[in-house]
Amino acid sequence: MKKNIFHWLIAILVSCMLLLAGCSQEGANVSQPENEVPEKTEVTITDSLGESITIPYPLERVVLLNSNIAEAIAILGVQDAVVGVADNIDMPYLGLEHAEVVGKYSKPSYEKILELKPQAVLCYVKSYSDEDFSATLEPLGIKVVKLDLFKPEAYDNEIIELSKAFGKEERAKEFVAWKNQKENLLAEKLQQVKPEDQVSAFAMYTSNFAKGNYKTFAQDTATHQGLTMAGGKNIAGHMEGYPQVSPEWILEEDPEVFILNASGDDVQMGYDADDLSWSKDMLASAKSDKVISQTKAGENDRVHLIYSKLLGGDKTYLGAFFLAKWFYPEIFADVNPDDVLEEYFSDWLNVPLKGIWSYEGN
Repeated sequence: MKKNIFHWLIAILVSCMLLLAGCSQEGANVSQPENEVPEKTEVTITDSLGESITIPYPLERVVLLNSNIAEAIAILGVQDAVVGVADNIDMPYLGLEHAEVVGKYSKPSYEKILELKPQAVLCYVKSYSDEDFSATLEPLGIKVVKLDLFKPEAYDNEIIELSKAFGKEERAKEFVAWKNQKENLLAEKLQQVKPEDQVSAFAMYTSNFAKGNYKTFAQDTATHQGLTMAGGKNIAGHMEGYPQVSPEWILEEDPEVFILNASGDDVQMGYDADDLSWSKDMLASAKSDKVISQTKAGENDRVHLIYSKLLGGDKTYLGAFFLAKWFYPEIFADVNPDDVLEEYFSDWLNVPLKGIWSYEGN
């Protein structure tokens, strides 16, 4: 009898030990999951050359040598990651006043860049000088990311690639969806324009006009892309680059609309501008010009002024709304380009729209 009791006690003890072992193992499984994913510290993105580059993730200290990237950074809302900028990145609406200036975008101070200890320098594909940023900075442990963000046909993909470096893919995709919606609105309205009713246009920089230099925009330029996106027929569209044309040629082509692209050190347009005097004087001078005044554009008071930043690649679609309104006022009667621009500033740059961005003299 005693032996049976002993065996019974041993069985109970073994059962308890097994039960405790099972509970201990279950607790271990909860505190130490077998498939735990390690925290991501790097990300691979594709640059404007189509090349893959692996960079630290997320980027928290960067230097910007590309003003188009600077605006994309503001759209993504990651200005706090910017520690240094080129001297031409001074647009007050970008929220980058805290960043230190590292020199020219084409010839920055490497000493200053090193002082700021960035993880990466973001720049154009071209250095626009004899500098090789990659050869100088990458041996020092600073990644060089080459993204242009000024070509309309590549912009959407490039801002999404940029966003991956900061963990802001959703923000980038939301912006691209909004941008595409505006571009689609433009394209849908322009379907009403018959080929024979397409408006002919000529465009030139105000800086060239002031010198009496009739240099225009042809293929592969942002302004040409803006003219065609707005449904216009660029009379120099069959040429290439920035061709010099004669007054006689302009008169022979006889454009219906004349566009002055405001660019140069003397321009008083943009976010900070609040005085229309310069715009009024420039437009009056153009309308009285001996060549422009003899064209259909001059005779029908269809000479207009637009700030160059609205035809600079990353905002070409915004500038195209102004051009389309001037080309086809009846079709775009219910569209206010300033409203589209205001939406861009308020919803995506998180600042109010200010300044002078276009002028038609009416």
